[in-house]
Amino acid sequence: MKKTLAAAAISSALVLGLAGVSMADDTTTPAVAAGGTKITLDGSIRERGVYDKSNPGNDQPGKSFYDSRVRLGVNAQVSPEASGYIQLENQGGDDPLGHENYTWGDGAGTANSAGGKKMDTTNIRQAWINYKPGDFGVKVGHQLLFLGNKMFFDHAGNDDGSGDDAIVAYGALNGGATNLAAITIKFSEGATANSSDDINGYIGVLTQKVNDNLNLGGNWTYLRSAKGDKNYPGTNAGVPGLSMSNVGLTADGKVGAISYLADGEFQFGTFMDDGVKSSDAKGWAAKLGGNYDLGGGKIGLLFGYGSGTKSDETDHDQHEFINFLTHTSYETLIGGYRASLPQAINGKYNNAPRQTWNGGQDSGLSNLTLFQVNGSTKTVCPLTGKDLTLFASLSYMQTSEDIVNYINTNGTDHTANKVGTEADMVATWDLTPGLIYKIEAGYLWVGDAYDTAATGPGSSPDNLMFLRHRLELKF
Repeated sequence: MKKTLAAAAISSALVLGLAGVSMADDTTTPAVAAGGTKITLDGSIRERGVYDKSNPGNDQPGKSFYDSRVRLGVNAQVSPEASGYIQLENQGGDDPLGHENYTWGDGAGTANSAGGKKMDTTNIRQAWINYKPGDFGVKVGHQLLFLGNKMFFDHAGNDDGSGDDAIVAYGALNGGATNLAAITIKFSEGATANSSDDINGYIGVLTQKVNDNLNLGGNWTYLRSAKGDKNYPGTNAGVPGLSMSNVGLTADGKVGAISYLADGEFQFGTFMDDGVKSSDAKGWAAKLGGNYDLGGGKIGLLFGYGSGTKSDETDHDQHEFINFLTHTSYETLIGGYRASLPQAINGKYNNAPRQTWNGGQDSGLSNLTLFQVNGSTKTVCPLTGKDLTLFASLSYMQTSEDIVNYINTNGTDHTANKVGTEADMVATWDLTPGLIYKIEAGYLWVGDAYDTAATGPGSSPDNLMFLRHRLELKF
């Protein structure tokens, strides 16, 4: 069963890959004729080295390892109206804090190293049929999907997106300026046999290109647990009653040398009902970003906000912004990706800790406020003569609502809100067509939200570090 729960949104143009293959991180090779069918192959081989210090506990060691990933895809265009795609991906012993890949030296017992064989599982990352006889079409099967600016929903992440089982009916009007879609999707599938931890999603999407400098979009997602909004859960029943909606409104465009995006997400309905008390969904989130094109590079600002629950909240409702994200980097490399954010998607329900779906990792803007300044440039590497792309950012993060991170010696709650300041850098070299070398580095000066004790030695949390480099071949 696939891992679930996260959240997001990304640019408003053509959300959910409405018009074809939603393969943002794959390319294809020239076609091979097979009767009336055109076959194309694509794939990638990725080798990475990682140093990961994501545990803020005092004097906790970091983890160092190498991992590998292999993907192979086949696209079949059987007619101008019908096509299908299958993509296979290795699934190994998960890297620490990861959801894919085979870590070097790990595998099925000693068989992994015998003869150098990799004894890992092959998964189906995508398998879908697309039928488009005109301006409207339908795409059915396991596919990579996301909404808006990847604030509420994204299972198509380039690194670790695993896709979803879905039926997508889509179409275009006004010469392609208006795009719309209706989707039914297995939003989340848990591990229990009685499917009470499954969530079904029903989505409507509309995007409109107003002109060359403005795109508008809207989407409405209705989520319902497999047993309805009241399922009276047992010990391992998973989702205890869910009948809620998320509405997303997006805009992006350009004014002169300035490019911008805006996204607002609003949630309502029943987040949880265990047959005794009902908890309403009241979360919301917003993102505003822009950059100025200097000609030789860009400088930008980004603001993100996701609501949280106050530490003294008494209404039992779900005030945190709920999201469904994959395990990939969004605004930062460490906070919310490699390291869990303190008490994200957490709170109090009936005087007990509310169910935490993702433990604060991959939690996006749940109970988080982010301010970021960033810059990027593309130049030529003087050593190789090939393109070199550089990106750097400095982000300040705090919880949107104060959290209770420990009990004072006098028995009172200790509250905090500073997550910390994070500096990130990404450099990508195009070594030759189809082959890149990439370095990602981040450092998080942690704030008091990571404190775990009021006094005494060893109470100060460590700062966090992350370094990863990769060599990736795409074909």
